[in-house]
Amino acid sequence: MDSLLKWAILNGATASEDAPHDATRPAPQKLDPAVIDAILGKPASVQMTECMDAVEHPSTPSEARIIALDDLEMLVENIDNASNVEPLGLWPRLGALFSDHDSGVRSGALWVSATALQHNQRAQAAFSKHGLLAPVLRVLESDEDAGVRAKALLCVSAFIRANAAGLAEFIALDGLALLKRAL
Repeated sequence: MDSLLKWAILNGATASEDAPHDATRPAPQKLDPAVIDAILGKPASVQMTECMDAVEHPSTPSEARIIALDDLEMLVENIDNASNVEPLGLWPRLGALFSDHDSGVRSGALWVSATALQHNQRAQAAFSKHGLLAPVLRVLESDEDAGVRAKALLCVSAFIRANAAGLAEFIALDGLALLKRAL
């Protein structure tokens, strides 16, 4: 019991208190930020930007681009990260991928968008601000890949769900007729 009390006094005292000094205890060292990043991982905003950079880099292989979009989709499942898509400037970059030559990249970009839009009014407003519904509707109507069209439908659904302004935009773009043709 005495050793526990001694330990509590040594470790619970502040610098301004008259606590005994333990010479065997090493002085605390400042941690290297790289070590902290290695232990805790990079901030989500950095990871999100790195994912988009990898997708857009011309030398990134197709499979790695799709994996980067999968990673980004997992990050935006968190509503705070989904709300950060706009401040990070990712909406225009995602929108540009809707017409990528690779169907896996188109599908991945639509999936990321749909995940970010789900039940997120800030993301829905930013998506609308960048005029991204029209390109999604074009994909829904004319993409040759059925899987990509399915992701486009998921994106439209996530955008208009509980979003009166988004529904009005969808109707204004003749989305109901387009949806009927697509089905």
